[in-house]
Amino acid sequence: MSKLKNFFTKAISLLTPPIKNELPFLVLFFLLISLSPIKYLIGGLSSAGAMDTIVYTHLCRAMAISYLFTCIVYYSHKKWVKVLFLAIGCMLFGLNIFLWLVFHKIISPQIITLIGETNYTEASEFLSTFLLRGKGLLSLFILAITISIIIYVEKKKNFLKIKNAICFCILSAIILLSSAVGFYHFNVYYQIFKSKTVDDCQIGDIFPFDALTATIYSLNAIRTTNNEMNFAIKVAEAEKGGSITEKDSLHIILIIGESYIKSHSQVYGYGLPTTPNLKREEDNGNLFVFNNVVSPFNGTSPVLKNLFCCNSIAEGEKWYKSPFFPTCLKRSGYTINYWDNQRVTKSQGTWDFSMNSFLFDKRLCQISYSEAAPEGFPYDDQLVSDFEKSGKKKNGKYVFDIFHLWGQHVDASERYPHDKFSRFSAKDIRNNEPYMTESKKQDIANYDNATYYNDYVINHIINLYRNENTVVVYFSDHGEEIYDYRDSKGRVEAAPGQEKNWLKYQFEVPFVIWCSDKYKALHPDIVRRIKASLNRPFMTDNTCHLLFDLAGLKTIYYRPERDLISPKFKPSKRIVNNNTDFDAVMRK
Repeated sequence: MSKLKNFFTKAISLLTPPIKNELPFLVLFFLLISLSPIKYLIGGLSSAGAMDTIVYTHLCRAMAISYLFTCIVYYSHKKWVKVLFLAIGCMLFGLNIFLWLVFHKIISPQIITLIGETNYTEASEFLSTFLLRGKGLLSLFILAITISIIIYVEKKKNFLKIKNAICFCILSAIILLSSAVGFYHFNVYYQIFKSKTVDDCQIGDIFPFDALTATIYSLNAIRTTNNEMNFAIKVAEAEKGGSITEKDSLHIILIIGESYIKSHSQVYGYGLPTTPNLKREEDNGNLFVFNNVVSPFNGTSPVLKNLFCCNSIAEGEKWYKSPFFPTCLKRSGYTINYWDNQRVTKSQGTWDFSMNSFLFDKRLCQISYSEAAPEGFPYDDQLVSDFEKSGKKKNGKYVFDIFHLWGQHVDASERYPHDKFSRFSAKDIRNNEPYMTESKKQDIANYDNATYYNDYVINHIINLYRNENTVVVYFSDHGEEIYDYRDSKGRVEAAPGQEKNWLKYQFEVPFVIWCSDKYKALHPDIVRRIKASLNRPFMTDNTCHLLFDLAGLKTIYYRPERDLISPKFKPSKRIVNNNTDFDAVMRK
């Protein structure tokens, strides 16, 4: 009995001094990293079980982390350790405040990927667009107040001192018991570190996580994403080519746009003439406009993964386990040219991972492209002109050219030459919602000008092949918002009751096919099939099957039931954003 008593006495003498002497630090750090679970706790969730998870998993784990750091601070006797931990806490708190106020998000793998893929120019545009105005400035103000409070509390050495022994015992018991529960839930870190792919680490909704756990989970995505890329490259290296049935020389052009709001296109009924060239091609019978196409994600990286590989999200197939379609085309006899205006070189970027490093991996480039543009340009037409000057336009009987554009990417005002393409201004914008201002109307006008310029760029590409046997497929990676139905710009999460509009503007995309006169004459059956398919429900992750069909390619990877223009096409569930049934939501 005495041994047990001595054990508890010794344990208490070790465990409680950090609480007694560094209680302000413990409380402050806990609050800094617990913004998300506290928000969900206060806001309430739909079920008692979910509430229990918030309290007994996420908040307890946050307390365990805070207590552990408090012990390190106390027993290290190093002031710089405390400053470092508080700086980490403030950084995570400030980032979460900014992400939540501006985008209704918190730290996540997607956020880390976006940071990793950005370059200095894009980063400066982002800061000027979102951080240095409106809610971005509010987040900086909140962070400044928070830091001021921390400094004040740390200067007041007796702040939060508990002199009553009973109260201290109760508080210590709460902290130690909740920490003990939290330490039990440290198994999440084992799950994170043992994972080899993103799918290996399915640990639920990221939102209630404390900021530190969310950051560790998100940073781990760099490693798992790179693993997936290596798996995908091995699959690509094992790909077998097919046979080409096309007898004449043939050009297939794939143009991937960026952040294109379908409803801002003239060919989709927009009130301003943003796409006069495409409209003219439609009137002349060369352009076919599809009306029911969605993107699987509202971010470029996950879209490209599932676009370039032959998987189907609806069928639960993983992108890194399926063929890379340019490799299949090249090994079948096609010349593949890839001109990407979003390519980030090591000298331009912060880190080199995710889709940029995958698409331009030396191993993948060797087996998939005949030629790739070495760099990007400020404006998309410069990219097209560079391709034209390269002499790659006529370098084979069967040629497949891919253009990945800047399109209307935030900030849209940076996406077009203002001297020639500033067609629209604030006075042309008829959006009169209560939240509209002249500045926001000008933002819309800038977006429409970028769309107008995008139309010019597409027309330039078309003109390169107008007199040849050519078919062009254009669609955007995803949509965007520009104050269309709420006071929001970019890709903010849906607010309650706004899910339909959120899906409409961020996931519906323009999708068109252009056929030259020569192509129409040589392929009347394909043209008839295109015309018969304009209203079919389609998701862009299955685009490779359409491209195989247009390319006249016989391959084991072709699935006619996934081919938009095939008579055997079968509509499937359109699962967007990993778990949202697009059509089910839109039917409500």
